[in-house]
Amino acid sequence: MISCPLEGKICHPLTEVAAAQRLGLSVLWVESDSTLAIQCITKGGGPWHIQATLRHIRHLLALDRDTITHIFREGNQVADLLASEGWDRRYYYEYSSRDLPRRHRSLVQIDRFGLPTVRGL
Repeated sequence: MISCPLEGKICHPLTEVAAAQRLGLSVLWVESDSTLAIQCITKGGGPWHIQATLRHIRHLLALDRDTITHIFREGNQVADLLASEGWDRRYYYEYSSRDLPRRHRSLVQIDRFGLPTVRGL
């Protein structure tokens, strides 16, 4: 159970890192739209009730090898769309580049070319 917004921002990278390690990925680049979460992971600090989670993330990440950076929320559109869809599905599903839904493909193309996007309300 997540007790505060910061804990949610901390738990998300933990699940990403754990999944990447299960897939055998050895060098990771984690992005978060929470500068506070990044500071808690890389520099320490944060509320006492998330310290165990932070230690676990630091144990999984090798900060001399892996990278964790801030990304503006607008830059997360592809990840947000996939996460939302994953939440709705409730089971593991993997897309190939050919079977991505149209909305996903268009966001990937925009991201690939580094074009600015505007998040709809």
